[in-house]
Amino acid sequence: MWHSRMLVASLVGAFLFGAAGTAGAYHTRFVANNCNYAAPTPTPYITRDGSAAVALRARHEGYQWAGGCWNDNDRDDSPNDPTSDPSTDGEGGDCSGFTFKVWRESLNESDAGFQQWGMLRDVHGPYTASRFRSGHGAPNITVFKSAVTKMDALASESHIGMIYATNADGTDQIIEAKGEAYGTNIWTRTYRGDSSYGGVRRTGWSS
Repeated sequence: MWHSRMLVASLVGAFLFGAAGTAGAYHTRFVANNCNYAAPTPTPYITRDGSAAVALRARHEGYQWAGGCWNDNDRDDSPNDPTSDPSTDGEGGDCSGFTFKVWRESLNESDAGFQQWGMLRDVHGPYTASRFRSGHGAPNITVFKSAVTKMDALASESHIGMIYATNADGTDQIIEAKGEAYGTNIWTRTYRGDSSYGGVRRTGWSS
């Protein structure tokens, strides 16, 4: 009987420890412990190569639905967060928040100027993938997919990714915040040939 009670107690303890570990992973407090709300720095111009360099600093970082804050240590500091939950306080942007920061856009949709946001500035911006796809906001226009080039984007109703390079076979290397299981990285995609995706451009590139 004593052995049975000890076994039950051990199993209950293991279950509670596991549950606590899972809850801890779900609420890493990355944003609270690392991010800020500093004002952006206005910049007079934006280049495609400069924006590509900004995007690469998020490569291998995490994904956070409705998020917009990450560091540059090449790992997800809040792994296994549940999807579609902005309250988990995890690291990373989502697809539209990532695009917003890389394109140096303003929180004011009527402002087409350039605002440089720090990596650790927690900001998502006013656009969803669907709104980008429709060309909402002063900085954004829709373009033919045949015309999109480096650091333009391909967007559907639920996802947006920026073109890092185009492959010889017509596919594209897309830099994107893909999802909790994937994080942010560059993948070869066929979005250009997918009818659910449209071309989007941030206006005002200097080069």
